[in-house]
Amino acid sequence: MTYFTCFFLDTEKDIIVSLYKDLDKLFYVLSTPNHHTGNLIRNLSTICGLPLSENDDGMLVIKGEVPCFVDSSNLEAYVFTLGDIEVASIFPDGSVDLKATIPAIAKTLMSQTKNYQLDLSKTIFKTQIKKDIKFRADLHTHMNGNLPGDVLIALGIYHQIRYPLYYIRKLDLKLTDAQEKRLLEQRAKVARQFVTSGLQGKYLDRRINDNTFINFADLILNNLDNAEMNIVKIRGSLAVIKDGQAVFTNLEKVYLYRYVFCKARESEELINLNNISQIPDIDVKNTLLQMLKDKENPDYSNNTIFQDKLLWIARNYKKQGVCYAEISDTTLVKKYESLEMLKQVHEVMPKIYQETGVMIRFLAAMRRIPLTIVKDAVTPSDYLEQNLEVLRATFLDPYVAGCDFVGEEINDIITLKPVFKELVKFAAIDPSFVIRVHAGENDSLKDNIAHSISCVKDCLLPGQTMPKMRLGHGLYTYSPRSQKGKEVIKQLKDNNVVLEFQLTSNVRLNNLNSLKDHPLKYYLKQGIRCVQGTDGAALYGTNSIDEELSLKKMLELSDDDLELMKEAENSIIEEGQIAYSDKKAAFISLVKNRDMEEVLLEKMKTVKISKDSSGKQKRLDANKELKDEISEITWDRFPIVLLGGSFNTEKRATRITPDGQCELDKLMDFLNPDEVCFVIGHKISGYEKYLIENNKKNFKIYAVVPALISRHEKDKLMAAGVIIRVSPEAEGMGIYKSFNYEIFERRPSMVVAFDGNSAAANLIQEAKNGKGKSVIFIWSHSQTLQQKANSLHGYVRYFDSENPIVNQIMELQNKLANNNSQ
Repeated sequence: MTYFTCFFLDTEKDIIVSLYKDLDKLFYVLSTPNHHTGNLIRNLSTICGLPLSENDDGMLVIKGEVPCFVDSSNLEAYVFTLGDIEVASIFPDGSVDLKATIPAIAKTLMSQTKNYQLDLSKTIFKTQIKKDIKFRADLHTHMNGNLPGDVLIALGIYHQIRYPLYYIRKLDLKLTDAQEKRLLEQRAKVARQFVTSGLQGKYLDRRINDNTFINFADLILNNLDNAEMNIVKIRGSLAVIKDGQAVFTNLEKVYLYRYVFCKARESEELINLNNISQIPDIDVKNTLLQMLKDKENPDYSNNTIFQDKLLWIARNYKKQGVCYAEISDTTLVKKYESLEMLKQVHEVMPKIYQETGVMIRFLAAMRRIPLTIVKDAVTPSDYLEQNLEVLRATFLDPYVAGCDFVGEEINDIITLKPVFKELVKFAAIDPSFVIRVHAGENDSLKDNIAHSISCVKDCLLPGQTMPKMRLGHGLYTYSPRSQKGKEVIKQLKDNNVVLEFQLTSNVRLNNLNSLKDHPLKYYLKQGIRCVQGTDGAALYGTNSIDEELSLKKMLELSDDDLELMKEAENSIIEEGQIAYSDKKAAFISLVKNRDMEEVLLEKMKTVKISKDSSGKQKRLDANKELKDEISEITWDRFPIVLLGGSFNTEKRATRITPDGQCELDKLMDFLNPDEVCFVIGHKISGYEKYLIENNKKNFKIYAVVPALISRHEKDKLMAAGVIIRVSPEAEGMGIYKSFNYEIFERRPSMVVAFDGNSAAANLIQEAKNGKGKSVIFIWSHSQTLQQKANSLHGYVRYFDSENPIVNQIMELQNKLANNNSQ
């Protein structure tokens, strides 16, 4: 057999159908090389009723023949089907007409479990949407998550960006001998600059490798023997993890990989781009060839990488039938960076709009909590005041549609109420100004939707009408049958608040583990305006069309439901277009013949916002207050992570049951304190408190605490006599990340989960994803963890009085001993 061609069943190129010819017969091999657990291909073979086999590398594949058909014009076509769904027609000239695909949401759910529950109709979608209900906007997305990996790779080659040695090593990219030699020589020079830095070990290596660069074009074009595999690895680093659901930690890491391209600097030594046609990846190659054509176009010939990003974002939207987008970007609240960004936007966007017909506007994004993933970044305590100072000027620009609160939803939005007091002033000046809040994304802060609305309403100026307000995600609030839930519905309707839904990102970021209780249909029935967004489509392997198909198929939305969403979207598009025209005229009048940057700088005035207006007591620095109790988790004992108190919503306490007590007692009786230690959260409540009070065998108990704690929390921790680990996260619901850094990524462990909300679900997912093997036990009576456990079928074990945890541990020990003896 000879290789014929290939195609992909998903946007991320994870499900590959390779085709081979033998005379006039065509055969296929379906593989999933980026998914190493085998769950994806096993589940796909099961629902399609197709046998599995192994290839020469020991990877699971699905093989078969593609039948050939002849139509009434005597034209031949090979028809590839899965189950009863016609997926693609393959023609004798090698062209492929793809008619159905597997959306990212189905791919994630298949990868997550060993027992996939959805049927074929919710797994493989015909890629067609009725024209009259096709969405035309992306109203919830993020600047640096928007472009597909192939386009970013092409941009990196075209602009010959600097690519750090750190990522070459991290991704295990292959270099030529000459490239390796040059990099090591450069690294030695860089290392000399850090002799007096005080850094040691991996921290010193990281800093040196971060500042040692190769020209990215050189990496690909002068290394063609390794280009195909290097591109696959780089592409994979630009989206969230493949084998199952991710958590916010993973998302933050992906953004760091993307920043190399999105916030790139040009290399000092450039090369000739004369062998682009030899790039093995056809999509990267074709994108690059178009970029070279753009170089000859006077409209784009001097584009910066940022301007090319905008151009390719618009081109991608045009392909998807999207004509209007509002993109969140934190750059618009940074003083001088925002001015440079807007200058470049004004230069290129009219030309982009003329070519594509896509209008791109922006939401100035402010972080609800400081970013902690960048280790050396120091966020000033007055960062929100600095953001508002810049926004006083940038909101006047016609390309700025409003503002946004972004970041992981682990704090009550009410704590930012003083910021809203300033934002409503902008809305009083510009009635089109949109205030958007990421709220209701997870189940830990069910007040956040109501609190977001009240933050705006309570801050209105005398006589001011409610500004345009949108809530991103809107998944979780109180039950609609409860009084609180009914009040939320009333507030949403009375204030004309728009809810934005991003189904794929909700699933891939572990905020949605079951689709059956999704609230979208209910909201639509109640007359609440709802729209779709992508949340940064490329991060999650989706696009506007896949998102709409997923809403229709997965949530069983009717055409009437989609029509309601389309009407809400149409009104926002129309309002946005009018707002742009009105603001443009006002902006021209404001600037007149002066320099735009000079005018905006004059508009930036210091803003002071009140502190601690929420009535919360001042929080203390845990590193200072608990310094004598801080110690690294010992390496001579096996860590057991106990969940049952610290990982709930703020207002929900864990209820200890006699059966639960009995299981924990038996576990402590069984375990040897010389061999294991316990690791808990910071609240010292529920089963955590029971563990401490009944620690008769003197187990070492570590408590992971947030960087900021209350006086009451400090006193409880001191009285408990636990050993302390301080997380870089200031909020209690973010400390799950530290369990990942300190345990799941570094060593084997066990998780015993009695109770918890989204923070517990995130910790469990981190344990499943971690490099160190973790055995996960979940209390079968925990309703809040049921959906998470069900989504991880084959990776978690239930325990209760009928299935005691000690018996299961003994079974595992016996199995391990038998395997070792063999």
